[in-house]
Amino acid sequence: MKDLLALFDWRSYAVLRRNGLVYLRNWKTAFFPPAMEPVVFFLAFGLGLGGYVGSLAYEGADVPYATWVAPGLIAYTCFSTPFFEGLYSSYVRMFYQKTWDGILATQVELRHIVWGEILWAGARGMMNGALVALVLAGFQAAGVVELRWWYLPLLPFVGCALGWTFAAFALVFTAIVPAIDHMNYPVFLIGVPLGLVSNTYFPIESDSVVLTAVVNVNPVYHLSETFRALLVGGDVAYHAAGLAITGGVFLVVCSLLCQRLMRKRVLGE
Repeated sequence: MKDLLALFDWRSYAVLRRNGLVYLRNWKTAFFPPAMEPVVFFLAFGLGLGGYVGSLAYEGADVPYATWVAPGLIAYTCFSTPFFEGLYSSYVRMFYQKTWDGILATQVELRHIVWGEILWAGARGMMNGALVALVLAGFQAAGVVELRWWYLPLLPFVGCALGWTFAAFALVFTAIVPAIDHMNYPVFLIGVPLGLVSNTYFPIESDSVVLTAVVNVNPVYHLSETFRALLVGGDVAYHAAGLAITGGVFLVVCSLLCQRLMRKRVLGE
């Protein structure tokens, strides 16, 4: 219980503030390259591939592929940014820079560091998601996509909250990988496939009960479909409920698990 309640401790937010201050020193190189990746994907998939795909059936209507894929790209950004932040950046601070060791010399405990990392990763996802939403608003103004644009400002905040879940999930692997080279396993065997097969770039449709069950316990899928329901039109309530349930369960389970694994790795307990 103490590990969960540390989320509300000021020391967790002190770690968040520390990471934010460091980020502001080199934000120009840290912000734009990762945030522009989904924009490039939109140009390649939404405009390039969309010229060949044409339209997709969605909620009983034909929706242009560029419009259909746009919400998925925001969801992908809000997933991938916290996930990779929790993998690589947290590992570097923990292992190479020894930042965690220095923080532990103060009144801050390891559980506060873990929650600070989770909160910071969610903030990174919100910032990158906001940039992608801003770019899509520009495409909306140019008539390239047809979105309910008034929902765009809401999406980064939703992505921030779900970013905590994805960061906690990533920190589980950060706690157990022997070296940074082994990050390739969670990245290419879990992160990349999860980002692709969650109704982000193409719809997942199957009559298989097993596949349907797997898809419905995937918070990335519900994040993508919630964004799409808001921006394009659809069953917001169902996917928002699925997002809250799956995201909440994953956050609690992964945060407790990574806390335990981190204590074993960092403190030897």
